[in-house]
Amino acid sequence: MNLFKETDTLISIVTVSYNAVLTIEQTILSVINQTYPNVEYIIIDGGSTDGTVDIIKKYEDKIAYWVSEPDKGIYDAMNKGVVVATGEWINFMNAGDIFTDGDVIDKLFHQNIIINRVGIVFGDTLVVFRNREKIVRFGDDTHHKIMPSCHQSIFCRRNLLVSNPFDLRYKIAADYNFFFQLKQRKVEFQYIQLVVAIYDATDGISSRNVWRTQKEMMTIERNCLFIYFIRIGLLGLKLCIKKVLIVLGLKK
Repeated sequence: MNLFKETDTLISIVTVSYNAVLTIEQTILSVINQTYPNVEYIIIDGGSTDGTVDIIKKYEDKIAYWVSEPDKGIYDAMNKGVVVATGEWINFMNAGDIFTDGDVIDKLFHQNIIINRVGIVFGDTLVVFRNREKIVRFGDDTHHKIMPSCHQSIFCRRNLLVSNPFDLRYKIAADYNFFFQLKQRKVEFQYIQLVVAIYDATDGISSRNVWRTQKEMMTIERNCLFIYFIRIGLLGLKLCIKKVLIVLGLKK
């Protein structure tokens, strides 16, 4: 059974950019040169003033939607992309990052696996550091991991992103919060052994703010566990009340 029906599945690729004149073009070319036939390309620019918009206009006949306006940060821009996207699946390939080759989406979306209940499809990432490169392989064992991969190598069902927009309280780790919520909801993840994207970590927001990233992740985990224990407590209280009512003969 094919992973997707080739004629039915629209894939939305969202690129977020801001003053990315040196890197935006390689990202655009990486997307518009994909061999997969059903790609909807969206660019959300944060009001660039360095020539980024001129490059976007150069390729606007290949772009389904683009806008350049101020936003509240990367996750606000990503949320904007979700709002206008119409594909069944969404990938975030932000300025400076690229797909590994021109047929990677085609390879990813024509695997012989059953995916009816899967909410996330992801592969591996080639991460570029200042003095080295490393392929980050995540593998099938994602049960104890929150982030299945770098978001450049993740394809998420649009309905999950619509119902769980990125929380703007988190400036760096909102994607971590998103996947934490999905894990709690028991959303299924499907790993494909394929290097999907090349991620430039030399100037990434999380790589420049390691301690703040860790702090936000700890806050997310604490908040989610607090909610979890409240639910467990309420369930226990409900069971106790039920037992009392049975003892009093008020409930069978």
